[in-house]
This record gives sequence, structure tokens and C-alpha cells, in this order.
Amino acid sequence: MKVLFFGDVYGKAGRQTVQAAIPELKARFQPDFILANGENLADGRGITEKTLTQLFNAGVDAVTGGNHLWDRAEALEYIHRENKIIKPLNYPEETPGNPYLVLTKENLRLGIICLCGQLLMPPCNNPFTTLNEFIQSHFAKDIDQASLFSLPHPVILDFHTETTSEKRAMGWFADGKLSAVIGTHTHIQTADEEILPLGTAYITDVGMTGSHNSVIGVKKEIAVEKFCTCVPKRFESSDSGLQINAVLLELNSETGLAESITRIKSNIE
Repeated sequence: MKVLFFGDVYGKAGRQTVQAAIPELKARFQPDFILANGENLADGRGITEKTLTQLFNAGVDAVTGGNHLWDRAEALEYIHRENKIIKPLNYPEETPGNPYLVLTKENLRLGIICLCGQLLMPPCNNPFTTLNEFIQSHFAKDIDQASLFSLPHPVILDFHTETTSEKRAMGWFADGKLSAVIGTHTHIQTADEEILPLGTAYITDVGMTGSHNSVIGVKKEIAVEKFCTCVPKRFESSDSGLQINAVLLELNSETGLAESITRIKSNIE
């Protein structure tokens, strides 16, 4: 099974990048499922039905969220009813969004979860204990066992948090128990993709899809002025220097474990 995962799709530039990139990436890699982190779809703050529909129409099968998913009050009802929006599993049950999604295509099944970290992030439940409880409740296994975890189908985790240490710890914690741990949130792609010893694909951060002629999506002039003057500025999304940040996962559909992870970073002309 092949899974294409786009890093944080930021604003209009990110949506345009995904729309332009998917035809070529599908022809090149032939992914079975296409996913994206979409918490910044609408001008870098949350999502709307219109912006998410553009991604679905482009070929994205589902989107994961993060702490900015609910930034637009007008989208809360849509998030509540659209089951292809995966909210962080360690947020309250009442928070809009689907905590767990299984995509099905022909004879393939792919599970998707999202967790937010706790370091330098808004308050949420412990992501490590939440993952432990999720695995035990869904798959009747103990995540602390030493032997390989046998999944009924591949399950990938979008771990949305700020620090490298928390992401790396989650990789080791989930090794052999999930198919992949894909870090998101910082918008800067890291070059540490690997298969961990027990078979879980890992990358600290898959990066950002959108304008890289920017400061993590914001017009660079505005961000630099704010740092220089310490005066608050209204951020505006940048729209130049479009770049894809993504990973391609190859997963064993029988064992659920990863066979390869390929980092993708390319410019859109």
C-alpha cells in the first residue's frame, strides 16, 4: 500500500500547490491514498468548507488537523459533520471532528489518527497515554509488549506538536505498534526520515506545502518587521515560491508495518 502525505497545507498558496502537484505525483508514485494536514487551509487559520472542498476535489482522501483546526467559528458545524476531517484524538470528545477514520479502497484499509503534543502547545490530554488507550481499546493489545504489534490494517499517526524531543519520543513509543509517525506543525521539513527498528516509519516534520518565499507561510517582510520592532503585526499569507513538502509511505497491508518512507521536496513552476 502506498500513502502520499502532504505537510501542512498553508492558505491559498498551499491549496494551489496541492492542486498543481497531485496529477504528476499520482502518475509518478501511484499512491493508493492521499492525505494532508489541513489545519491552515483558510489563509493560514483553520479551515472552511470551501477550502477543504478544493482539496477533496483535487484528490485528497482525508485531512488531519491540529490546534488551529477550529480557528474559524463558521466552520465548526462543517467540521462536526464531515467525517474525513480527523481531529486530535487527545482533545475532548465534544470537540468537533472525527477522532479516528478508516479509509477503504478496493481491498485496502488505512487507519488514520492525529494527536497533539503538550510541549509549547495549548492544553490537551497526554498523547502517549491516549495512544496507549486507543490501541488497547481498538486492537486489544498492550502497547508496552516487546514483540511486534500486529495491526489488522495499516494505521498512521499525524503527531502535531512543536518540539523535536516530543516527536522523537513518540516515534520510539509507537515503534512496532503503528505503521508511521508523521510529525507536523513546525512547517519546516526535516531530513531524518527512517524506518525505526521495529518497523514504524518516522519523520520529525514533513514540512509545509505552500509558499516557501515566506516565514512559515507568512509574508516574510511582515514577519521580519515584527521580530525587529516587537510590535504586533497582522499576518498575511505569502503566495510566491510554491513548494511541495510531503512523504510517500509504502506499507505492508498484511502486517501494517512500513517498508519505506520517501521524503518529497520540490518546487512548483
